[in-house]
Amino acid sequence: MKKLHRLVFQTFLGPFIITLVISNFLLLMIWMVKYLEDIIGKGLEFSIILEMMGRGALNQIPFSLPLAMLLSSTMTFGKLGETVELIAMKSLGISLQKAMTPLLAFAVMITIGAFFFTNNYLPYSNKKLKALVGDIRVSKPELLIPEGVFYNQLRGYTIRIGKKYEDKSIADVLIFDDSNAGMDGFIAADSGNMALSSSGKFLILNLINGNTYRRDREKVKPGKKKKIPYVRNKFKTNQILFDLSGFEFEKTNPSDRGKSTRNMNITELSAGIDSLNNKRLDRLISARKDLDHKYFFRPDTTFKYKTLKRIKYNRDSIISLIKDSNKLKNLYSSGLNLSRNSKNYISRIETTLDNNDKFIISHQTEWHKKFSMAFACIVMFFIGAPFGAIVRKGGLGLPVVIGILLFLFYYVTSTTMGKMAKKGDVNPVLGMWIAPLILSPVGLFLTYKATTDSNLFRWEAYKRIFKKIF
Repeated sequence: MKKLHRLVFQTFLGPFIITLVISNFLLLMIWMVKYLEDIIGKGLEFSIILEMMGRGALNQIPFSLPLAMLLSSTMTFGKLGETVELIAMKSLGISLQKAMTPLLAFAVMITIGAFFFTNNYLPYSNKKLKALVGDIRVSKPELLIPEGVFYNQLRGYTIRIGKKYEDKSIADVLIFDDSNAGMDGFIAADSGNMALSSSGKFLILNLINGNTYRRDREKVKPGKKKKIPYVRNKFKTNQILFDLSGFEFEKTNPSDRGKSTRNMNITELSAGIDSLNNKRLDRLISARKDLDHKYFFRPDTTFKYKTLKRIKYNRDSIISLIKDSNKLKNLYSSGLNLSRNSKNYISRIETTLDNNDKFIISHQTEWHKKFSMAFACIVMFFIGAPFGAIVRKGGLGLPVVIGILLFLFYYVTSTTMGKMAKKGDVNPVLGMWIAPLILSPVGLFLTYKATTDSNLFRWEAYKRIFKKIF
């Protein structure tokens, strides 16, 4: 039995490592597409890019582990079935469950390790990655000046670019000189282009067909209006240099960055949920007290408070005390104002509570995500191992393609439902567990069919059925 377990494990280990590396690399390439614009043209050192890719690869491990478990288990038992070794095991009285035992123990170990990795190390790595990406984005901003927005990160200037093109040419340019408190002037140009200096320390802006407007400092006699506040100078070409010394890449401490739920472990998420729930309860209690004292049972100055204390709080008893029409009008006006203020106050409370609930949902979603992504390793094993035993085809064939499709279903479902859960559209527990809950019955069904030697995925069985019919 030990030799059998050793054979199964050795057959499994090679495909597992290979599929883990390949799947992690592919997921990393998909992830890197988002940051290509931030990296290209920044003149970053190779070590910085390598660190970013390494931390990005670590970020993909929670998804690449289930995929590697699915494909490697499918390939392992498919190969054992193709070489008739599974049949030999069964002839010796060794069931499929016993053959799966060493790999099941390995899958449990991978699940536990994936949870501890996701909970303990990944939050720290995410902090470092977020700080690194933020430092890269603020370095050398020639690619970060957006269209149609007043950009004021360049020292002493505010720039608005109407249109940017792929060849670094620009159109409809406005440059405001705000180095002085009074905003000395501005430049308007029809077109131009942007380029970095050879040293990378300056951003060169070449402007074409524009005007320079400077404030006219000519003294005006008291009592006379100044007709022309700016002096205009027309130009065909103009070159402006912007100092980028403040945009050089410099690493910051990850603790200086804002803390998000992705950067927290289970303990911190649980403490955050409790804190937010207590904050919500305190806000409700405070709101109730404010409404009671300021709006609901506030005595009006139209009559004496002692008189009000002797009667019950109802509309008829209060109005019957007031004989003067002006006082009655003032009472209605005061009540209307209090109602409006109460409505606005309740609206503000609702907005505050909604924001607080979004933070709670975000914490709950991330809390369940750490468990569900680790549990997916076992689910994928119970799908891949019996599926390979039924198909009995090793290598990179149709079983692997079907396995990838199953994983894509899990990936898309988990990602989509996770985003919906964070928005509050679905329950966080359902959002993060729906993909494993859907695939778990599939794994149990395949395990049952593999144990009973089912012909579920064998084309020869279906050919025999068609021959009998036709």
